[in-house]
Amino acid sequence: MLIYGAGLAGLLAANVFRRFVPTVCESQGKLPNNHGALLRFRTDRVGMASNIPFKKVKVQKAIKYDGKIITQPNIQLSNLYSQKVTGALLDRSINNLDSVERYIAPWDLINMLSRNCGIEYNLPLTMEDITEANGVGVPIISTIPMPVLMQIVKWRDIPKFPKQKIYTQTARIEETECSVNQTIYYPDPLTSHYRVSVVGDTVISESIRKPDGSAGSNIMTILMEDFGIKPRKLVDIKDSSQEYGKIRPIDEQLRKQFIFEMTTKYNIYSVGRFATWRQLLMDDVVEDLQIIENFLEKNSDYSRWMHSQKTWQETLTIKKGN
Repeated sequence: MLIYGAGLAGLLAANVFRRFVPTVCESQGKLPNNHGALLRFRTDRVGMASNIPFKKVKVQKAIKYDGKIITQPNIQLSNLYSQKVTGALLDRSINNLDSVERYIAPWDLINMLSRNCGIEYNLPLTMEDITEANGVGVPIISTIPMPVLMQIVKWRDIPKFPKQKIYTQTARIEETECSVNQTIYYPDPLTSHYRVSVVGDTVISESIRKPDGSAGSNIMTILMEDFGIKPRKLVDIKDSSQEYGKIRPIDEQLRKQFIFEMTTKYNIYSVGRFATWRQLLMDDVVEDLQIIENFLEKNSDYSRWMHSQKTWQETLTIKKGN
């Protein structure tokens, strides 16, 4: 089995399929640590599947608009927020401000998932790879964004894929004891940040535009003005970005047709939000992986591709050497 992409979805797939001894192929030269919005885990499915303990917490939520902290959503703010983060009017999490239970993963989740995984770096997927793997019956788990895979296989009539790049600033509060779990939404289109969360002693600010100023000064201001938190010191200050931060739907029939054809024609199984181009949580990815696992075990090529693992590992080693 080959898994393309060593992000969160790809490494989770490697852990779920660990008994198949998969090879994870990553196009970059290192792990793409894009794990930031920790509050998205609504269940402990990911932790159970990866055998990594998650912390169960209660999260408080609110909205900041027109200089006020609001604890009840309304249509105006919901629509402003949706247009801000997606450019369209869609149902978003701001519509429910009730306190909710969430499962928080360790900050080094990506590294923990990567342990005991066979990862080969600087190996982007090519049409030649797809043909070779298909020829010997080796299945491919793809977490590659759908528009990228369409280009690789030269899909007919590639549609537009509406997306919004996001920017993330993080910092850890030091010298002020902090152990809360809170999120504030910012629907005002004039502010670049759309959501700021405090997770334990860590602050995560997510923006639709590259923030002005340093991460430290931005986070410090938000903490004091909106959260009422006055930290004496911030450490581990970081800036990052994600190209496919927010996505909007494409034609549903086309989306399903592409995924189906990749599986039936090339033995490629699409996994994750960007590969399937739909809104879903990592909790849902676990269920998708279990469905794929059951399908593979019942597939007539199961024994064939299991026996071809050694040969394919040698092929990858030769390719990487070239």
